[in-house]
Amino acid sequence: MKKVRIITLCFVLLFGLVSLAYAELPANRIALGVQLGATVSQVRNVFGVPDRTTKEQMKSEAYGDFVETTMIYGNNSIVVKFYDENVWRIESNSNNGWATPDGVTVGMPLQGMYDRLGKEDIKSPAENGEMLYWYNHDTKSQENRGNLYVFVKGGRVSRIVIAYQ
Repeated sequence: MKKVRIITLCFVLLFGLVSLAYAELPANRIALGVQLGATVSQVRNVFGVPDRTTKEQMKSEAYGDFVETTMIYGNNSIVVKFYDENVWRIESNSNNGWATPDGVTVGMPLQGMYDRLGKEDIKSPAENGEMLYWYNHDTKSQENRGNLYVFVKGGRVSRIVIAYQ
């Protein structure tokens, strides 16, 4: 009986320490020029008039039918996608001066990203030889404010995506 209690205590402590290592970010740290949920006019106020805009009718089991508007800036340097009239995804694909609130930019060395954000929640291989570093929203708030996805290739941040899961 005593062994079972000790083993149980070890598991509780181990999983408690593992959960402390996650880097759940508050909503104000999950942004790239604008936050998820921003309107078309808010995006235009920050990024200006897009170089190109597309609209596509989407079908989704989870969200139903909706129109996805995509605003493209600087030859895909910044791509902003809207679910109906609100931002659901922001992507930075080049060293264009845009940064997260913590100062993470495309082109930054991996160590610089770690210095600003800490340890990721999930790390996994991605496409094109990139490694994905996924920073979760603050799950304690019980409100999904989106996630920060940082892609790294060759030891440097290659793109940054802010999106709902």
